[in-house]
Amino acid sequence: MLAGGCAVGTGDDRKRAGELAERLYPGQLRVLGARTLFPQTTGSEVTFAVKDDPDAVVRLRVDGENKTCERKSCEDALVKAVAQGRRQAAEFRLLRASLERCGHQIIALGPTAGEPWIVMSLSNENVTAVLDELGRCAARWSKALTANGSPPASDGSYGLPAGSRALRVRIVRPDVARGRPAEGSGPTMARLTSTRLQAALAKKTYFTAAFTVRDDRDEPVTSGLAVSRSYEDREAFGRRVQAAVGERLRAERPNAKVTDYVGVWRLEPGRIDRLTGYVLFCEGPEQGRTCLGDHAVRVTVDERGTPVSGLTIVENVREGNGPLRLPQN
Repeated sequence: MLAGGCAVGTGDDRKRAGELAERLYPGQLRVLGARTLFPQTTGSEVTFAVKDDPDAVVRLRVDGENKTCERKSCEDALVKAVAQGRRQAAEFRLLRASLERCGHQIIALGPTAGEPWIVMSLSNENVTAVLDELGRCAARWSKALTANGSPPASDGSYGLPAGSRALRVRIVRPDVARGRPAEGSGPTMARLTSTRLQAALAKKTYFTAAFTVRDDRDEPVTSGLAVSRSYEDREAFGRRVQAAVGERLRAERPNAKVTDYVGVWRLEPGRIDRLTGYVLFCEGPEQGRTCLGDHAVRVTVDERGTPVSGLTIVENVREGNGPLRLPQN
């Protein structure tokens, strides 16, 4: 924990932040903790609870040695951080109310208020109805934000169309939710955004339902459902896909050599156990070069990676070691 002879710690930064909070907001903020920002940068991130808002958390990045907060005045930075913490808590309450009206409790929250985790047992029988229901929740949430004066991403940031908001609902199975660590005490926004909690929920396969909501439309645009796996599960899935596709492919093209599988696999509409994607392969002599995959096979597999459809070969998806050009559909 030594760098250049200087100990890495948070004590001085925490003390300075606490003194600043008491001067600007006497009796209103309580220091919760601090974490070092080393090695990314110097200083610490100090978090506060807000006396009159049990949901809000305030985060202030302090560089006590230079007496600045991200190279700016700490007084201005704290005022901005308090306003942001209060706004995020208010927006979270609107999202919580919208989802609770649909019967869903938020058990965790991503980096933004538009990334909640909920609990549900998804199946082929209910997935379409669930997406429709969550879409209505997304529209209700967006309208509540508008009524509250929270602007949409009107500048087209985060890749969204102007005047739009995004909601990404992560869905975990009940057994995974039961195994998550206890929330502990402290502000809601601190507990639900805990990295320990997020990591525990992401250890097992989960689904993400993504919606884009525009202020001038009642119906959200859905990107459908995506599945996320742990690293170990992804590797096992990839090995099974490559082995099964390679065996079938060589029956038709004996010189074919599977090189890789493309990581983005899309769930078939209305199914949670059928995914369609591409496996890359080369054919013929390599002629002294490492082949990254000149051609591709489009295939649908089950959740374990076993093909459940025929193979559709797409020729010439790459020239040499150039970029990959796969069909959009």
